[in-house]
Amino acid sequence: MNFRVVILSIYVLAELARTQGPNPPSDSVSEITYCQLVKDPSAFVGKRIRIRAVYSYMFEVSRLAQPVCCPTAEIPIRLDFGDDLDSKSQRMLTEFPKGRGFVLATFVGVFEGGKAFGTLGERFRLKVVGIERVEQKADPRGDQKPSWLPSNCVHQTQNTNENSQTRGAEKL
Repeated sequence: MNFRVVILSIYVLAELARTQGPNPPSDSVSEITYCQLVKDPSAFVGKRIRIRAVYSYMFEVSRLAQPVCCPTAEIPIRLDFGDDLDSKSQRMLTEFPKGRGFVLATFVGVFEGGKAFGTLGERFRLKVVGIERVEQKADPRGDQKPSWLPSNCVHQTQNTNENSQTRGAEKL
C-alpha cells in the first residue's frame, strides 16, 4: 500500500509541474516604455525593467527623462548606477560626458519606490544594473539642449475642467 501512495504522489507532483510550467526566473526583465512608466510608476516598483530613456545629470541631479513626448506629465525619477555593473556597462558609463550631460540609452535595472531618493527626494528610482545600448550623448553648454531631446511636449490630463482652465490661463 505504501508503494501505491509513493507512485501516486510522484504522479500528482509530476502532473502539477507539467501543468503549471516552469517558474519565471527571478531575474526576468519587463521591457517597458518611458510613457508606460510615468503613467503608473507604482505598478513597476520592485520589478526589474528594461527601458529606453534619457539620463539627465549634473551636480546633485541624476534623472531619468522622456526620450519622446508622452501624453502624461513627467515625474521625477532618480537614476543611480549599481555597484554590480558588468564590465561592458562600466566602459559605457566612463564614456558619458563628465560632470553633466544627456545620454539616450537603454537601461536595465530595478525600479524602486516608497521612500525619498537622492538629495532632491524623488519618490522613485531606477537602480541600473546594466546599460545595453547608447544612442546619443551630449555635453550641454549653458542652457542649450541637444536637438534629439523632446521639447515643448503638451500633456493630456484626465480632467477636462483642468484643460479649459489651463487654456484660459494661457490666454492671459
